[in-house]
Amino acid sequence: MTAAIKTIPLEDVFLAELPEAGEDWRALLRADLAERGLPHRRVEEWKWSDLRAALARMGGDAGSIAVDASRAPDETAPVAQAPTLVMPRLAAALGGPADIYRLTDGEALNLDISAKPGAAHKVIAIELPAGVEASLHERYAGAAGAFANVAVLIRLGEGARLTRLIEQDASSDAVMVVTSGIELSANARATQTTLGFGAKLARLETHVTHPGEGADLSLDGAYIVGDKLHLDQTTFVRHTGEGGTTSELFKGAAAKGGRGVFQGKIFVERAAQKTDARMTHRGLLLDEGAEIDAKPELEIYADDVECAHGNALGAIDETALFYMRQRGIPEPQARALLTESFLAEPLMAIADEAERERLLEKLRARLKEVA
Repeated sequence: MTAAIKTIPLEDVFLAELPEAGEDWRALLRADLAERGLPHRRVEEWKWSDLRAALARMGGDAGSIAVDASRAPDETAPVAQAPTLVMPRLAAALGGPADIYRLTDGEALNLDISAKPGAAHKVIAIELPAGVEASLHERYAGAAGAFANVAVLIRLGEGARLTRLIEQDASSDAVMVVTSGIELSANARATQTTLGFGAKLARLETHVTHPGEGADLSLDGAYIVGDKLHLDQTTFVRHTGEGGTTSELFKGAAAKGGRGVFQGKIFVERAAQKTDARMTHRGLLLDEGAEIDAKPELEIYADDVECAHGNALGAIDETALFYMRQRGIPEPQARALLTESFLAEPLMAIADEAERERLLEKLRARLKEVA
């Protein structure tokens, strides 16, 4: 039997809020948390993002998560089914009733989510009925001393279409974990694009259940992390049925003292024949002392598939930099232009021109700050 860990103060606070006995999932969560603690570097999926270490010195003060939404939720209700993963499960146990939004055809739902100092949890559920086409735009920000644990549960009915944009603002003294679970139905399409700048530790994690059956998924993201900022983007896509497509493109850059993490896995079950799945990550190290860790994976049990993955890390092309400087462009400006060109590709797929240009301008502004 593995000995229980020595808990940190924040874990003690969470344990005190969970029931000590019974077969209820909250009691089982308490037992697991007491034995294992919050995710840390010895947990394979968190080996580059040690959440426990990031929270080790945090006190037990309660925080809050404010959701400034473009409209009120359709319903607030207790989480009916316990999530599988530990962080969404913790959010479900301690975050109170979930905000439930049922999107209508053509709707654009905006959620501006901000965390105040202290620890807080939140669950948000998004439902798209069959045939509905809608968009979802989330922005996450954390004040100094905040720990926000947010679970976003999304279900698309048959033939539904969702365009999702996620912005994560920089915060050098906040910790934020956003775990999304997306469930697709036959012929549904989900397009997700993220733009992230990191925090003391930020993790944007997306899990997708993909049924095949004509469903289509696109996961794209761009990130740049400056000094003392950490951003982890983790994706897991499980193909369970025949005839599904997935594409992933993530591009990121890290400056001195910054750390980027990409973990992507596509799992193709034996029944998921004729799956077309592709994943690409490209990272740019802007200075010595920058760090990017990446692990793209394919696990395939079907034999009639087209699947591929790729990963590359490098520095700015010195030949291109020399070419631009020869034409009178100062080196800092030339580096910024080359970096912007590199990072812009995932954002260029955004269909809404106004949103695309706004996010590109936000990326440019952040590049100037990092430089």
